[in-house]
Amino acid sequence: MNQSRDSIILLGGGGHAKVLIDLILRGELFQVYGILDPDLEVGQNVKGIKVLGTDVALKAVREQGVHHAAVAVGSVQSIQLRKKLFNQCRELEFQQPALVHPQALLASNVMLSEGTQIMAGAIIQTDTKIGEGVVVNTGSRIDHDCQIGKHAFLAPGVILCGNVFVGENAFLGAGAVVIQGVKIGENAVIAAGAVVTRDVRDGALVKGVPAK
Repeated sequence: MNQSRDSIILLGGGGHAKVLIDLILRGELFQVYGILDPDLEVGQNVKGIKVLGTDVALKAVREQGVHHAAVAVGSVQSIQLRKKLFNQCRELEFQQPALVHPQALLASNVMLSEGTQIMAGAIIQTDTKIGEGVVVNTGSRIDHDCQIGKHAFLAPGVILCGNVFVGENAFLGAGAVVIQGVKIGENAVIAAGAVVTRDVRDGALVKGVPAK
């Protein structure tokens, strides 16, 4: 490890964590201190990073001088665990930096918030605002003037045309397409491959082409 880099602890050790580890290792800002995951054995290695325990150990990690954390669990049509861990890190005064893969393409005035994660191949165009805890997954494309609410999750290959609004906690499945000017409500779920041509109310599940 490059000891000049700041240390960051990951909460989660599954597939999403593997993607984040690759992202972090390709950057120049952080080294991964370890992984906390209740489903993995202490001492187990994930892409060369040791599992240190569960999130119960988070306070002890903070006391050891680690100032940065990242929520490294994915989402299967629910972001509640990600949101819970995000708030737990905030309560312990961890900094949760925006993490952007070097092979993502962002316009110069895109606004990123605390804990945002932008994966490889993502494209985000001008005047877009990304809320805290948002995941923009592999190969997703967000066009101009979009607003993505807190803790929304965009699965791989999502396409948002211009002026799309995505509400807090929304989940957009792999390959979903949202046409220009559409509003996705809070806690809404857009199924994989759906084509959304009209507004989606809060908490709704829509699927199909066009999505209903």
